[in-house]
Amino acid sequence: MELLLLTADAHPETVLPALSLLPHGVRTAAPEVAALLDAGPHDAVLVDARTELVAARALCRLLGTTGMEVPVVAVLAEGGLVAVSGEWAVDDIL
Repeated sequence: MELLLLTADAHPETVLPALSLLPHGVRTAAPEVAALLDAGPHDAVLVDARTELVAARALCRLLGTTGMEVPVVAVLAEGGLVAVSGEWAVDDIL
């Protein structure tokens, strides 16, 4: 399984530290829709929504309008869970 992690974090391994324990391939890219053009094939998109909730919601909504056929998963901090609603247009949250 190939995952695409959209994050602005200089240390992407901090977004989901447990990913390094799994056999999944993880590629990182900037948190913008244009990053999908150069991302290559992937089975799911993870959006780092731990800190910039407004920007993450906007990105998730844009990803939902692209016609992608892969799931979009928002990665949130515990405090951000209350902000998630159907408007985010994500398939799942972590």
